[in-house]
Amino acid sequence: MGFIESIRLAFSSLSANKMRSLLTMLGIIIGISAVITITTIGNSIQQTLKNTFNQINMNYFYVMLNSKPYDENCGMTEDEYYDTIYISEEDMFTNDMFNSLLEKYPNQYKIAMSEQYANGETLNSKNEYIKTMITGATDGYLEQGKIEIIDGRNITQRDNTEKKNTAVVSDIFVKQYFGDGENPIGKQITFSINNAETQDFTIVGVYEYSEAKMGKFPAGSKDIDKVTPVFIPLDTVYKLKGILNPTYDYAIILWNTDYSTAQVEENLRSFFEEQYEQNKYWTVYVENEQSMLSMINNVLNIITIAISVIAAISLIVGGVGVMNIMLVSIIERTKEIGIRKALGAQNSSIRMQFVVEAVIICLIGGIIGIVTGMLNGVLIGKIVSYLVNNIYTDYMDIIVISIQPSVTAIIISVIFSMLTGIFFGYYPANKASKMNPIDALRYD
Repeated sequence: MGFIESIRLAFSSLSANKMRSLLTMLGIIIGISAVITITTIGNSIQQTLKNTFNQINMNYFYVMLNSKPYDENCGMTEDEYYDTIYISEEDMFTNDMFNSLLEKYPNQYKIAMSEQYANGETLNSKNEYIKTMITGATDGYLEQGKIEIIDGRNITQRDNTEKKNTAVVSDIFVKQYFGDGENPIGKQITFSINNAETQDFTIVGVYEYSEAKMGKFPAGSKDIDKVTPVFIPLDTVYKLKGILNPTYDYAIILWNTDYSTAQVEENLRSFFEEQYEQNKYWTVYVENEQSMLSMINNVLNIITIAISVIAAISLIVGGVGVMNIMLVSIIERTKEIGIRKALGAQNSSIRMQFVVEAVIICLIGGIIGIVTGMLNGVLIGKIVSYLVNNIYTDYMDIIVISIQPSVTAIIISVIFSMLTGIFFGYYPANKASKMNPIDALRYD
């Protein structure tokens, strides 16, 4: 008897005992569906986190001062050493350092720093007061925050270097000040700063205000009362404040994704280590914010695998059920086996018949389990989407839910189902193949 005939007989036997076959598959179905559901949830969480982080841009380094390790030859005890050191202005980062970095590695980095300057207000053509927050920013700040420029351009490094009075305003501010239809690019606006001095700025760009990224307005706010930031060059802020040589105790540095992550990180570390080589107490610590996402993904992978293994234990229970039913089936079909052996059926043919039947039971159960698991994952995703849409409406712009079943888990589940059938079906099949045909024919 060939393989195809074994498959035909297996389906014939299963259809003759539909309810028993379904109950036999139940353990396999539950085990596979649990594994698929868990891996789908794990993959979906990872993809959702990745999409969400992409909305706020994780391609930056956080650079901060870090004390050098204690040196026994410094003439102080360890406690005295750490009690003595403090950060002075001479230890901090400077614009000269940043400019040197940008010159040494052109196109690889952008500085992403900001500082609020003052509250400002201006009058529109209807004599309505428009309030705003004037904030200094570098060319990388808006990019790092994924704040989209919808007209004109962003603040540039040249704007900062030359301390220009340029400004990037929100689309809301444009409607408040200009109304509809007027092009704001190139227009000059006078702001009253803290109800005292006035400053003129030329609009060079318009950004789209996102409540999820920049803050939600109070409920019921009128359009004219919505306060949005006006971004001007950070160095212009320092000029207006009379700060000649600004210093920083940390830095946020955006990197160009066209370059290798490892390479830009190594370049950044070596640059600042060189800058602080002669500093007695301080060096720098560089943190890659993308490593946070990788660490979270690794933790999620470990949790998903651990829970999947626990869920897969039910497959062993399902496999034992398959073995039990196959043994019962062999007892019921003892005479059939005896007749086939009396007619010349070989032990291998008998063994193949029952192994194939066990494999098909597990395979069908596995397929049903996979479909059930995927449906569970989609259903859970729909529930989460509903909750986000109705409860966390403030974050709709940045939370991007993605339902992503694990193709690897599906393939492994199919293979595991077949192996379960072979493993737990072989013993009953082998027992059937070794039956004495005379004893089998005499079985009542």
